[in-house]
Amino acid sequence: MGHQNTKPIKQARTFRRNGRLLSALTRIFAKVDAPDHVVTPVGEPFVFAANHRSFFDFIIAWKVLTELGLTCHCLIRADLFEKPFIGGWLKRNGCIPASKSTREKAENHALSLLNEGYSVAVMPEGRLVPESDRPEGVGQGRPGISRIATSANVCVLPVGLTGTENIWPIGKAFPLLRLSRPTVKIRFGNPVRFQNDDHIANVGVVMDEIKSLL
Repeated sequence: MGHQNTKPIKQARTFRRNGRLLSALTRIFAKVDAPDHVVTPVGEPFVFAANHRSFFDFIIAWKVLTELGLTCHCLIRADLFEKPFIGGWLKRNGCIPASKSTREKAENHALSLLNEGYSVAVMPEGRLVPESDRPEGVGQGRPGISRIATSANVCVLPVGLTGTENIWPIGKAFPLLRLSRPTVKIRFGNPVRFQNDDHIANVGVVMDEIKSLL
Protein backbone atom coordinates (compact mmCIF):
# COMPACT_ATOMS: atom_id res chain seq x y z
CA MET A 1 0.00 0.00 0.00
CA GLY A 2 1.09 3.57 -0.55
CA HIS A 3 1.34 6.06 2.27
CA GLN A 4 -2.09 7.26 3.32
CA ASN A 5 -0.70 10.35 5.00
CA THR A 6 -2.59 12.95 3.02
CA LYS A 7 -6.18 13.75 3.77
CA PRO A 8 -8.64 11.69 1.70
CA ILE A 9 -10.78 13.99 -0.44
CA LYS A 10 -14.37 14.56 0.70
CA GLN A 11 -15.58 12.48 -2.25
CA ALA A 12 -13.22 9.61 -1.27
CA ARG A 13 -15.95 6.98 -0.99
CA THR A 14 -17.22 7.70 -4.52
CA PHE A 15 -13.65 8.04 -5.82
CA ARG A 16 -12.70 4.61 -4.48
CA ARG A 17 -15.90 2.92 -5.61
CA ASN A 18 -15.33 4.21 -9.13
CA GLY A 19 -11.65 3.26 -8.91
CA ARG A 20 -12.73 -0.34 -8.31
CA LEU A 21 -15.14 -0.17 -11.28
CA LEU A 22 -12.39 1.23 -13.50
CA SER A 23 -10.10 -1.53 -12.28
CA ALA A 24 -12.57 -4.14 -13.52
CA LEU A 25 -12.94 -2.25 -16.83
CA THR A 26 -9.16 -2.06 -17.26
CA ARG A 27 -8.80 -5.84 -17.04
CA ILE A 28 -10.90 -6.21 -20.20
CA PHE A 29 -8.56 -4.01 -22.26
CA ALA A 30 -5.09 -4.12 -20.74
CA LYS A 31 -2.50 -5.77 -18.57
CA VAL A 32 -1.19 -3.30 -16.02
CA ASP A 33 2.39 -3.02 -14.80
CA ALA A 34 2.20 -0.82 -11.70
CA PRO A 35 4.08 -0.53 -8.39
CA ASP A 36 2.40 -1.70 -5.19
CA HIS A 37 4.02 1.06 -3.13
CA VAL A 38 4.69 4.73 -3.74
CA VAL A 39 6.76 7.13 -1.65
CA THR A 40 4.75 10.31 -1.14
CA PRO A 41 5.60 13.45 0.86
CA VAL A 42 4.95 12.71 4.52
CA GLY A 43 2.00 14.41 6.16
CA GLU A 44 1.35 17.00 3.46
CA PRO A 45 -0.62 17.24 0.22
CA PHE A 46 1.14 17.25 -3.14
CA VAL A 47 0.52 17.53 -6.88
CA PHE A 48 0.59 14.48 -9.16
CA ALA A 49 2.00 15.38 -12.59
CA ALA A 50 1.42 12.84 -15.38
CA ASN A 51 2.04 12.76 -19.12
CA HIS A 52 -1.00 12.53 -21.40
CA ARG A 53 -1.21 10.53 -24.61
CA SER A 54 -4.62 8.82 -24.31
CA PHE A 55 -7.97 9.08 -22.53
CA PHE A 56 -6.98 5.72 -21.03
CA ASP A 57 -4.34 7.52 -18.91
CA PHE A 58 -7.14 8.76 -16.71
CA ILE A 59 -8.67 5.28 -16.24
CA ILE A 60 -5.34 3.62 -15.40
CA ALA A 61 -4.25 6.36 -13.00
CA TRP A 62 -7.58 6.27 -11.15
CA LYS A 63 -7.43 2.48 -10.81
CA VAL A 64 -3.83 2.50 -9.55
CA LEU A 65 -4.36 5.39 -7.09
CA THR A 66 -7.34 3.55 -5.61
CA GLU A 67 -5.25 0.39 -5.17
CA LEU A 68 -2.49 2.44 -3.50
CA GLY A 69 -5.01 3.93 -1.06
CA LEU A 70 -4.65 7.46 -2.47
CA THR A 71 -7.26 9.99 -3.57
CA CYS A 72 -6.93 13.37 -5.27
CA HIS A 73 -8.79 16.11 -7.10
CA CYS A 74 -8.09 15.82 -10.84
CA LEU A 75 -7.97 18.81 -13.20
CA ILE A 76 -9.98 17.72 -16.25
CA ARG A 77 -10.87 19.40 -19.56
CA ALA A 78 -13.73 21.78 -18.80
CA ASP A 79 -15.88 20.88 -21.83
CA LEU A 80 -16.28 17.32 -20.48
CA PHE A 81 -18.24 18.74 -17.52
CA GLU A 82 -20.92 19.94 -19.96
CA LYS A 83 -21.54 16.46 -21.37
CA PRO A 84 -24.48 14.39 -20.15
CA PHE A 85 -23.65 11.62 -17.67
CA ILE A 86 -19.86 12.16 -17.65
CA GLY A 87 -20.15 15.79 -16.44
CA GLY A 88 -22.11 14.85 -13.32
CA TRP A 89 -19.84 11.85 -12.76
CA LEU A 90 -16.71 14.06 -12.80
CA LYS A 91 -18.30 16.50 -10.33
CA ARG A 92 -19.31 13.71 -7.93
CA ASN A 93 -15.70 12.51 -7.92
CA GLY A 94 -14.26 15.89 -6.98
CA CYS A 95 -12.75 16.74 -10.38
CA ILE A 96 -11.89 20.34 -11.27
CA PRO A 97 -12.84 21.81 -14.68
CA ALA A 98 -9.88 23.44 -16.42
CA SER A 99 -9.59 25.29 -19.73
CA LYS A 100 -7.66 28.23 -21.19
CA SER A 101 -10.53 30.58 -20.45
CA THR A 102 -10.96 29.36 -16.85
CA ARG A 103 -7.26 28.81 -16.11
CA GLU A 104 -7.03 31.22 -13.19
CA LYS A 105 -10.21 29.94 -11.59
CA ALA A 106 -9.05 26.31 -11.93
CA GLU A 107 -5.61 27.09 -10.49
CA ASN A 108 -7.15 28.99 -7.56
CA HIS A 109 -9.52 26.08 -6.90
CA ALA A 110 -6.58 23.64 -6.91
CA LEU A 111 -4.62 25.95 -4.61
CA SER A 112 -7.46 26.22 -2.10
CA LEU A 113 -7.82 22.41 -2.00
CA LEU A 114 -4.06 21.98 -1.44
CA ASN A 115 -4.23 24.55 1.36
CA GLU A 116 -6.98 22.43 2.95
CA GLY A 117 -4.68 19.39 2.81
CA TYR A 118 -6.03 17.60 -0.27
CA SER A 119 -3.77 16.43 -3.12
CA VAL A 120 -4.49 17.31 -6.75
CA ALA A 121 -3.53 15.77 -10.10
CA VAL A 122 -2.52 17.70 -13.22
CA MET A 123 -1.44 16.72 -16.72
CA PRO A 124 1.04 19.54 -17.42
CA GLU A 125 0.94 19.10 -21.21
CA GLY A 126 -2.67 20.29 -21.00
CA ARG A 127 -3.82 18.18 -23.93
CA LEU A 128 -3.62 14.75 -25.54
CA VAL A 129 -0.18 14.73 -27.18
CA PRO A 130 0.11 12.88 -30.51
CA GLU A 131 3.29 10.89 -31.17
CA SER A 132 4.59 13.50 -33.63
CA ASP A 133 4.58 16.13 -30.85
CA ARG A 134 6.53 14.04 -28.33
CA PRO A 135 9.75 12.94 -30.05
CA GLU A 136 11.40 12.41 -26.65
CA GLY A 137 8.34 10.84 -25.02
CA VAL A 138 6.61 13.93 -23.61
CA GLY A 139 5.16 17.11 -25.10
CA GLN A 140 5.67 20.70 -24.03
CA GLY A 141 4.62 21.26 -20.42
CA ARG A 142 2.65 24.31 -19.35
CA PRO A 143 3.64 26.48 -16.38
CA GLY A 144 0.35 26.16 -14.45
CA ILE A 145 1.64 23.24 -12.40
CA SER A 146 4.55 25.37 -11.16
CA ARG A 147 2.23 28.27 -10.27
CA ILE A 148 0.02 25.90 -8.26
CA ALA A 149 2.84 24.03 -6.49
CA THR A 150 4.92 27.11 -5.63
CA SER A 151 1.89 29.06 -4.37
CA ALA A 152 0.88 26.15 -2.12
CA ASN A 153 4.53 25.33 -1.25
CA VAL A 154 4.00 21.62 -1.98
CA CYS A 155 5.95 18.93 -3.82
CA VAL A 156 5.18 17.57 -7.28
CA LEU A 157 5.12 13.79 -7.73
CA PRO A 158 5.97 12.86 -11.35
CA VAL A 159 3.99 10.03 -12.98
CA GLY A 160 4.94 8.34 -16.27
CA LEU A 161 2.39 6.40 -18.33
CA THR A 162 3.22 4.26 -21.37
CA GLY A 163 1.16 1.95 -23.57
CA THR A 164 -2.18 3.70 -23.03
CA GLU A 165 -2.10 5.06 -26.60
CA ASN A 166 -2.21 1.45 -27.91
CA ILE A 167 -5.51 0.85 -26.11
CA TRP A 168 -7.31 4.12 -26.72
CA PRO A 169 -5.61 5.98 -29.59
CA ILE A 170 -6.25 9.68 -30.09
CA GLY A 171 -9.28 10.19 -32.34
CA LYS A 172 -11.03 6.94 -31.40
CA ALA A 173 -14.40 7.15 -29.62
CA PHE A 174 -13.76 4.04 -27.51
CA PRO A 175 -10.86 1.86 -26.33
CA LEU A 176 -9.84 -0.95 -28.70
CA LEU A 177 -10.55 -4.51 -27.64
CA ARG A 178 -7.67 -6.81 -28.65
CA LEU A 179 -7.27 -10.57 -28.34
CA SER A 180 -3.85 -10.10 -26.78
CA ARG A 181 -4.20 -7.30 -24.25
CA PRO A 182 -1.39 -4.70 -24.48
CA THR A 183 0.58 -3.87 -21.33
CA VAL A 184 0.21 -0.42 -19.80
CA LYS A 185 2.98 0.77 -17.51
CA ILE A 186 2.71 3.40 -14.77
CA ARG A 187 5.71 4.62 -12.78
CA PHE A 188 6.00 7.18 -9.98
CA GLY A 189 9.11 9.30 -9.49
CA ASN A 190 10.50 10.95 -6.39
CA PRO A 191 8.80 14.10 -5.07
CA VAL A 192 10.20 17.35 -6.52
CA ARG A 193 10.09 20.62 -4.59
CA PHE A 194 10.65 23.77 -6.64
CA GLN A 195 13.36 26.09 -5.34
CA ASN A 196 12.10 29.26 -7.03
CA ASP A 197 9.19 30.62 -9.05
CA ASP A 198 10.76 30.34 -12.51
CA HIS A 199 7.65 28.55 -13.77
CA ILE A 200 9.03 27.72 -17.24
CA ALA A 201 12.20 26.15 -15.79
CA ASN A 202 10.19 24.31 -13.13
CA VAL A 203 7.81 22.67 -15.58
CA GLY A 204 10.88 21.69 -17.63
CA VAL A 205 12.26 19.87 -14.57
CA VAL A 206 8.96 18.02 -14.10
CA MET A 207 8.71 17.00 -17.77
CA ASP A 208 12.32 15.72 -17.65
CA GLU A 209 11.44 13.67 -14.55
CA ILE A 210 8.38 12.21 -16.30
CA LYS A 211 10.49 11.48 -19.40
CA SER A 212 12.93 9.47 -17.24
CA LEU A 213 10.02 7.31 -16.01
CA LEU A 214 8.81 6.32 -19.48
